[in-house]
Amino acid sequence: MLIRDNFGSADARPMAPAGGDNSTSLSEVFTPLGLTQDGLAGATVRALQGSFGAFGHSLTREMWDGLAAVAGVLETMANGTCPKSVYVSSLDPGIGKTQLLVHFLRELLRSPDHRGASAIICANRKDQIRAIATEAGLDRFAVLTSDNDVNAIATADPNEARILFTTHQMVVARCRNSNSFEAVSAFHYDGRPRMVRIWDEAMLPGEPLTVTLDELHTIPAELRGPRPRFTADLDKVFDQIVQAGEGDRIELPNLPRIHEFTEPEARRITTGQAAKAVELIWPLFGRTVTVRRRYRLSILDYRESLPADLQPVMVLDASARVRATYDLWERHRGGMQRLPSAKKNYAGLTIGVWDRGGGKDAFVYDAQTIAKGVAKTIKTRPEEDWLVVHHKATAELDFEKLVKQRLSTGVGKVKFVTWGRHDATNDFAHIPNVILAGVLFKPEPAYEATGRASAALPSASGAFEWTDEVRRGEHAHGILQALCRGAVRRLQNGCCPASRAFIIAHKGSGIPALLSEVFPGASIGDWLPIPKPLKGHAERAFDYIVSRVEADASEVIPPADVYRHLGVTKDNFKSVRGHKGFRAALEAYGIRETTDADSQPPGFWHPYRYYFGDEDD
Repeated sequence: MLIRDNFGSADARPMAPAGGDNSTSLSEVFTPLGLTQDGLAGATVRALQGSFGAFGHSLTREMWDGLAAVAGVLETMANGTCPKSVYVSSLDPGIGKTQLLVHFLRELLRSPDHRGASAIICANRKDQIRAIATEAGLDRFAVLTSDNDVNAIATADPNEARILFTTHQMVVARCRNSNSFEAVSAFHYDGRPRMVRIWDEAMLPGEPLTVTLDELHTIPAELRGPRPRFTADLDKVFDQIVQAGEGDRIELPNLPRIHEFTEPEARRITTGQAAKAVELIWPLFGRTVTVRRRYRLSILDYRESLPADLQPVMVLDASARVRATYDLWERHRGGMQRLPSAKKNYAGLTIGVWDRGGGKDAFVYDAQTIAKGVAKTIKTRPEEDWLVVHHKATAELDFEKLVKQRLSTGVGKVKFVTWGRHDATNDFAHIPNVILAGVLFKPEPAYEATGRASAALPSASGAFEWTDEVRRGEHAHGILQALCRGAVRRLQNGCCPASRAFIIAHKGSGIPALLSEVFPGASIGDWLPIPKPLKGHAERAFDYIVSRVEADASEVIPPADVYRHLGVTKDNFKSVRGHKGFRAALEAYGIRETTDADSQPPGFWHPYRYYFGDEDD
């Protein structure tokens, strides 16, 4: 199916029926948990049903069962009878997990049977604490973050408030030294650990650790004077990394212990990039690390970041349905229980894919064309609201500004948000049109480190086989969260309302192939705001080279591979190779032919991504 700029009559197609009766069989859900319908969980679900009924938010039976299961586990925590485990709810965005949390906190505080029960809610970002606390409208709650302005919204001190809001980062930081959640008195209520533990958004049991050799090379200049012996040994570690092959696993000496040089001491006498590099390398000393030579020469591993006694804990993460990290955790670590879930029907969603590079580097080379295509698409529905998710502005490029320059009117109806701020906000839930101007990519070693952390498979355990799985899951996670900031997160009889999404992603990235799994029932087709100027062999050669770069930017594509793909001779390929439009299209994508100065074999390559990957910092 071809989806053009105005999407034709896509809105007119019927949506698949999904039902929605605002009911659930509480006894079927609660009885296995040893609960009754008259308890805390039952009161929570009934309050939620009343709230949803008031504004027409209609769920399917399976969705209600999923929400009731969350409420049931939370009640067992409040009762002190919950078995230790990581409980995961993967209900899609917009179904009502946050609303359920709000109603549970209210019911907990008014329950006469739970006067001593307390709860901690761990959010991903500080602005999410503001949003949840405001919506809950609690009379008495505490906030513990590193931001005094956020802490100031609290109405009580942590040890005196039954409800405490904090961040993921605060939990990790406070528990690092003791490796115990229950030992951290800052999280206590009335001198005891909090019983109800809720982790809003993504949870990883370990912290991925990756550092490039370029980053490490910033350290010696600042440490060679005050710590010459340490720095001399650090130089030997650099040599050890350089001499290792792709995928080799090497053991780093524990230089901080040998030289009695702690990380806090090193941070105090370093600045800028060197201080950042200290934070990255210190946890890796004394460990076996994996060496990756593609893109930039890097080493990787992970460290445990969550204490075991944080369990039982409830994780509310819609992306658990699509992220491989949870599968790896469940498969290798264990100790996880997935709660009943329900796939949302996205039959109201129409997705158009612009088949071109969506990484940050593509915008550096061709931002003008991409901005023109985005503005042209917005102009097809000038009276409607739009949300554009884009890469962060740099000194060289401000994509939001480029798009606004091409919109003579209606700029006020277009909202912009950057990757990194694209999740866990409902501020744009009324917007029916969302453009993902590019997709968030991580450096390749980060996917392996993330997978190892999820599976508890350190470099010392051997090779890691699931990097592709992790990469696909992280792409799916980002796209699900970003698109569901718009109206697609809402529900009408179990379906999302009529919504339109436009995504810039080359087919070689594998992202277009994920969309039917991430958004079941959606209509997916091509989005062509700017026609391709190439035709024939030139177009086929361009698409082939780009697909190879998207699949593996760390290789140089020999010309022979290209003309064999076209089925032409080397001499016939010369006319394609010299085609001005062909060369311009490659250059706009950041691809060029190697020269003698590159010290590379003859062929086509993407110099930026060859050395740096596609990192969006």
